[in-house]
Amino acid sequence: MHADALLCLIVDDHPVVRQGIRALLEREMPGVEVVDAATPAAALAAGDKHPDVVVIDPSSAGAEVEKLVGELRRTLDSAIVVFTGNGGARLLADALKAGVKGYVRKDSPPEDLVRAIQAAQSGEFYVDPALSSTIVLEEGDRTLTVRQREILQMLADGMQTDAVAKRLGLSTETVRTHTKRILAKLHADTRTQAVAIAIRNGLIQ
Repeated sequence: MHADALLCLIVDDHPVVRQGIRALLEREMPGVEVVDAATPAAALAAGDKHPDVVVIDPSSAGAEVEKLVGELRRTLDSAIVVFTGNGGARLLADALKAGVKGYVRKDSPPEDLVRAIQAAQSGEFYVDPALSSTIVLEEGDRTLTVRQREILQMLADGMQTDAVAKRLGLSTETVRTHTKRILAKLHADTRTQAVAIAIRNGLIQ
């Protein structure tokens, strides 16, 4: 494997799911190396491997998502993508709070999982488009949609409005509208202040 190639760990209790993801990634991401494990315990036991990205279904693992993601991040030092068929708003909120880089449902198009893994590999953030405009996260008395949180994370990473719009497939005016609403919700006067407030309150990293 080349030094810059992606090492991806798939954790799922269904062999057909692991094999399917492996086939998808090997077809869509040439040069990828895929390893898999049936359980989080088996994944954590392979301490000699430090995958770039871990794809896991917390519900099939029978684990609390915040605890599971935290342990995986500490032990493997990997970006985490949740790939689940059972998650609702609460699982999404808990997963984002735990610091995952991606969240995709199993009934989504295959390319969504590929995009999530690519984003995680680059240190970016991806949420299933079917969820990003509808699910609301509540953090104390501050409420941001997942899309607003995604935009704020990109702004925190130094991206300009035009770049954010291009990345998300939105118009620059739509991104500006989201930004204005973010400022209002966080009671911030500037984007820099909004980013600082969001980091302090755990809304973004």
